This record gives sequence, structure tokens and C-alpha cells, in this order.
Amino acid sequence: MRGGEDFNAAYYLGFEGFVIHLTRLKLSGFRNHVDTDINLSPGLVVFTGANGHGKSGLLEAVHMLSVGKSLRASNDREIVNHSIARDGGHVQALGVFNNGPESVRAQFDLEVAPSSAENFSRLNSKTKEWRINGVKVQPVEFVGRANVVIFEAGDLDLSLGAAAVRRRYLDILIGQFDTEYVQTLVRLNRVRASRNALLRGSMDVQDFEEEIAFWDGRFCEESVKIIQTRREVMELLQTRSAPIHAELSEGESLGLRYLPNLGSSARAMLSAELEGSELRNHVYEALMASKRKEQSSGHMVIGPHLDDFRIDIAGAPSRRFASRGQARTAALSLRLAEASLVSEFARRDPIIAFDDVLSEMDSMRRGTVLERASQYEQTLLTATDDALVGRERLARAQNFRVVRGNVTPAVIPA
Repeated sequence: MRGGEDFNAAYYLGFEGFVIHLTRLKLSGFRNHVDTDINLSPGLVVFTGANGHGKSGLLEAVHMLSVGKSLRASNDREIVNHSIARDGGHVQALGVFNNGPESVRAQFDLEVAPSSAENFSRLNSKTKEWRINGVKVQPVEFVGRANVVIFEAGDLDLSLGAAAVRRRYLDILIGQFDTEYVQTLVRLNRVRASRNALLRGSMDVQDFEEEIAFWDGRFCEESVKIIQTRREVMELLQTRSAPIHAELSEGESLGLRYLPNLGSSARAMLSAELEGSELRNHVYEALMASKRKEQSSGHMVIGPHLDDFRIDIAGAPSRRFASRGQARTAALSLRLAEASLVSEFARRDPIIAFDDVLSEMDSMRRGTVLERASQYEQTLLTATDDALVGRERLARAQNFRVVRGNVTPAVIPA
């Protein structure tokens, strides 16, 4: 990406061509996993069990340890085992990733005090730490250390849900191979917070115009970097996802279009053609045109924090016309395309994590998906029935049974 590729060439110096896989996963008090500690091998790893017994929690933890945030939980209470939320105790998610010549030990720890609330809906006196190889870090520093591409039930919202879902998908995708992009997002959020605070304050204060002009300039500078990178990645994602979708859907087309939020569709379309200083001027003009609205609302009403991208399936916008089956196929196509991009730009294979991906597919599509996943060093797969995976693949896989949060090795009959 613009500026990001050079940065990552330095970041991954000495690791190019190495593959990555998870060698150990330890969960304590994480959802319904009281004490899970398993060693994992490269290749296909299959977790089978009934719904609600903890299969999804395993993949959620793996993904959380790669990006520093749960993809399912909106707060810490949701990932804490019920007994610990009530009685207090220690919650931990720990993953050891083999990363070529070194191992990366990613760790999340949460101390919870006993709760006096009857429904334990809130955690009491929590202390939280994130660590990489034993060193305390900020959660954002997890991004890019161990690449994980996950498909899960919530991915249907990529086609059917709100813009925030697609923005988050795009930010995590890019962050896995462009660390400068992540840093730009952090700076942009700080600029936006400072500018919003100024808007909510008195506009009659001394030097208001000078201060707002300063933040206007910073906002435009960081926004241009975000818009250009998102635009480039969306073009690559379109190129990679369309043939995958055609294969999975027996020929249906998949179209993607980046929609920067600059106050009007005309401005958004024009931004797709501009570069550098011209794009910066374009963002500045959009910001000036939004001044009246933002002064009355007390917050910014345009910018990358409101961006979206449109998904068209067979020429029709997915949010209005896609069925659940079409949304599922589109999401899976995007995830497989994401894996391809991460592999190319991070210069190492991501771990593939498929949560219940096979249950609504016919045997031909299941075979296609598993064959594509087998191109990568390690695939973590959950299923309610191991027959969905197929006896031949199970014979080559590492197999586990998950029952009420207990994970044990499974022997597949010959």
C-alpha cells in the first residue's frame, strides 16, 4: 500500500516466506472454557461438537489474540465465564504462534473481583493486560503479529448489515499487512476527538477559528492517507473475490465499490479519481461544506470514520436484495480473497479460521472451500457433524471433540 508496503518490508525483514501456525491455545474462564489447554499442529484442525458447547469461543479467542479485540463481544463481561463473573477470578486467553524462526506469545489477562449484582451483568474491579512475549502492550499492537482470517456467523452482516461492520472488516484486513495504516487510523481518531471537543465547546472562545483550522488541516492530511489506501485495497479485493464468488455461486457476479463519506455521492465518486493534493483539497472542500451541520450537531458529519463500501450480487445491491445464502457466499468469497491478500502483502500465510462454514453448503461447495483453505499452512474448522468434513480429510486432520467447554482429542474410526 502507499507507504505501508515499504514499512512492512522493514517490519518483516528476515521473515519473508515463513509460514505461521498456532501451536498452543490456553483458555481459562473464557466464555464456557474453564480450563482448556491444547497443542495444535499445522494442517487441518477440526473441532466438532453440538452448538453452544464452546467451538466458536475457541476461534474467537484465536482471532482476538491476532487483532487485540473480540469480534463478537461488545464488552469484557461477554467473554467472562459466568462463575468467574459471580465469584471473581482470573480470565486468560493465551496463544503461541510459530512464526518462522521465532514464536510469538500473545496473551490477554483479566482479573475479576466477586460481584454483588444479582445477574452479574457487570464485572467488578477488573484489571486487564495485553502482552506480547511477556511485555505489556496496547491492544492495537497485536495487529499484524499473527495473521488470522476468520469466517463466522456475523459475517452475513457484511452484505446485510450497517456500514460500521464493513468498515471494521476493511480496517482489520488492511491492518494485517500495513501497520502504518493502523497508526494513521489512531492519529485520525485522536484528531477527530479533539476537533469534536472543540465543536462541543463555546465557539466564541478566543482563537476558536485558529484552533479549528489547525485540526481541519490535520484531519484532511490523515483522511487522504486512509482514503487512498482503502481505495487501493478495495480494487485488489474486487479482483480477488470476484472469481472466487463465481466459483462458489455457479457464475453469479460480485461487485465491490468503495464509498468514502464526503457529504454527497458526487463528491464520493469524484474522490475515486483524485490523488495527492487534489484529493486533499477535495476533502477540505467537503469539510467546509459540512460546517453548518457539524456546528449544530457538535460532532463531525463527514470523513473516513463514516465510510462504507457497497456489495452488489448479480448486479443488485446486497443490502436490499440478497438472500441469506447469497450473503453467506459473498462473505466467504471476501474472506478467501482477504486470505490471498494477507498472504501476498504480509509475505506469510495467515491462519484460516472457519466457524461452522460447512453447515449450509452442498457437498460440491464444501469441497471447493476446503480445497482453497488447504492452500494455507493451518486451517481451524468447527462443525456440528464431522461427516460434513469428509472421512478422507478427517483422516489427515487433527481432531478434537468439544463438550460443555471441555476440549479433548478425538479418534476418527477408520
